[in-house]
Amino acid sequence: MKKTITDTLTKKIKTGEVVMRSQLSIWTEKIGLNGSVIVLLVLLITIIGFVIYWINSNNDLLFGGYGKYGLASFFQSFPYIFVVVFILFFLFLIGIFRKFDFSYKRPFFVILFLILSGIMILGWISIKQPIGQRFYKQEGRMLRMGTMNNRNAVSGIVKDTNKNKIIIEDENKKQIIINLNKETHFPLGQPKIGDQIRSVGFWDGDIFTAIGVRLFDDNNPSTLGPGVRQGRGQGRGIWSH
Repeated sequence: MKKTITDTLTKKIKTGEVVMRSQLSIWTEKIGLNGSVIVLLVLLITIIGFVIYWINSNNDLLFGGYGKYGLASFFQSFPYIFVVVFILFFLFLIGIFRKFDFSYKRPFFVILFLILSGIMILGWISIKQPIGQRFYKQEGRMLRMGTMNNRNAVSGIVKDTNKNKIIIEDENKKQIIINLNKETHFPLGQPKIGDQIRSVGFWDGDIFTAIGVRLFDDNNPSTLGPGVRQGRGQGRGIWSH
């Protein structure tokens, strides 16, 4: 007797090659999968938002007239860990899409490009919203994004200041003397006692000579700080010193 499709399917069910599933289990898996994708997308948007927030908050390192010292500090303090985590999560998302074929027969790279573009756009939008600004500002402060000391930058609270120097106290309660001169840039305004600042420049023994001084204004409602305005000094060429 010739076997029908029904006979073949019945045999596979009996041997365990095909497992019968309830509609409830199918919907549960679908909801769980969709939930995982949504969580991943939210995480990716938040992470890229932090990166964009950092770039916007520290673009003075590139455009503040600090020369090669600002460029060096930009790359030294860039939040690479966020980029690494973003790549890992995005690869995980790609794995989900490939396994469950979310592409609906469209070219897979087109789907990925659209998703990545959407994440970037939503991340940029998130830092422009009041709730997003408060979130990134609060978490960014906790992570000390943009206020970390490195070979070309020091940061801390201003303890004393005059036209020739600024004395700050860093997170380790160590006092640092920052020398100023006529070429020192203040792209976000002059600091006063009690302000949080970051200075870009170079060390000369125990003294730090400032090329630029960046003010972080906690009273400003924007996470990106006050608008850039002209400071004193013309700065130095990128290959000077």
